[in-house]
Amino acid sequence: MVVTARIVGVPAPGLAVWKSVDDPDVAGDLDDAPDGTAADDLVVLRVERDRFRWTVVEIVEHLPASHTSAGSGRRAASARKAPRPHAHPARPPGTVLIAWLPFTREDGDDAPGKHRPCVVLRSPDPHVLRVRPLYDAGSAHVRRHGGVQLTGWRTAGLDKASVAVDPVDIPVARAEQTLGALDPHDRARCGIS
Repeated sequence: MVVTARIVGVPAPGLAVWKSVDDPDVAGDLDDAPDGTAADDLVVLRVERDRFRWTVVEIVEHLPASHTSAGSGRRAASARKAPRPHAHPARPPGTVLIAWLPFTREDGDDAPGKHRPCVVLRSPDPHVLRVRPLYDAGSAHVRRHGGVQLTGWRTAGLDKASVAVDPVDIPVARAEQTLGALDPHDRARCGIS
């Protein structure tokens, strides 16, 4: 699983304590933290859960926080200037995930809905994901509205043939388990460059 986490403490050089931004219950220690890691930094981590705790498999990205101390002013300024083409680094375009969606576009957050696989198109800000919900190829919704039939659905982590339908915006808080990622052919067909 890939998570975006905030460093909540640095007890010693090379060690850090992190907590997931999206799910506070996902937290752990980071051994071999990058040099210069400080509290409030963001890190994108590939993690696994064993019987007792979360362990870091890989540090995907380290995003230093903006510090006000004189010693880190140059680093903070360069971090602010760096463009971020995608606002949610843990869920880049092409990611296939499970998200809770209301049954219709007109329904609000408290309306009935279900957990459904989706493909991330982009993230306009850290709190919103633009996704294409995935439906069974034989569903009534697909027969009425059509969509893009995925050819590499197995490699994307899906259990059955799926069709990507029209995009919707969802809060990041609704996005749950990451299943996999689209192959380059399906990414192109879904309009993801």
